[in-house]
Amino acid sequence: MRDRDSAGAPARLALAAELLLLDGLALAGRAAALVLAAAVAAGWGFAALALHQQALTARTGGASLSPLGALFASGSSALTAWPGWLAAVILGVSASRIRRGPVEPPAGRSTAGELSAAAVRAGLRREYVGARLILIAVIGLTLADLARLVVSGVAALLGVSGAGDGLPWMGVEVAGLGAATAALTVWVLSFRRQLERVGALEAPHAHDGLGDPPS
Repeated sequence: MRDRDSAGAPARLALAAELLLLDGLALAGRAAALVLAAAVAAGWGFAALALHQQALTARTGGASLSPLGALFASGSSALTAWPGWLAAVILGVSASRIRRGPVEPPAGRSTAGELSAAAVRAGLRREYVGARLILIAVIGLTLADLARLVVSGVAALLGVSGAGDGLPWMGVEVAGLGAATAALTVWVLSFRRQLERVGALEAPHAHDGLGDPPS
């Protein structure tokens, strides 16, 4: 069992790098990208707390705030906590449909009958790149919100004024974004399996039809 797990680890890491569009980088480049993402998320956590305190002070002083300023002053609430959960449900249902349904032609102006097998595969590969870009954006948003939660939580424990405002709702919000990230990952992996079935992940013109590639 241990040998099987150790043998599968490189494949899982390679798949993770592919999903994050890091497969073209060396190991050092991938590590640097992850460290940079963590640093940016941490920076946003501190910046968000500072913006919240600034907007809160302005509102307390009777200043008129913009909608964005009012959002920072109010912090997380029921209004900001539900979108991630809704997205998770929608993506989960969509992923289930993709896993069970047939391969659909790529979106575009041409109908499926007007496209060659190579054109369909190329379109599916473009959609796969787009799906991974969206996944990266959602992961980034989740990391940023998680950093905001950690920074605000630690600051609240240290007695920083306003740091604990809406902290429970912030936790619900981060959990919802995490659920949405997980559901989107399942969606992208399900779509990837469809591409594997029709040979779209292989080099163009490797097959003439849209059936399963020969073994």
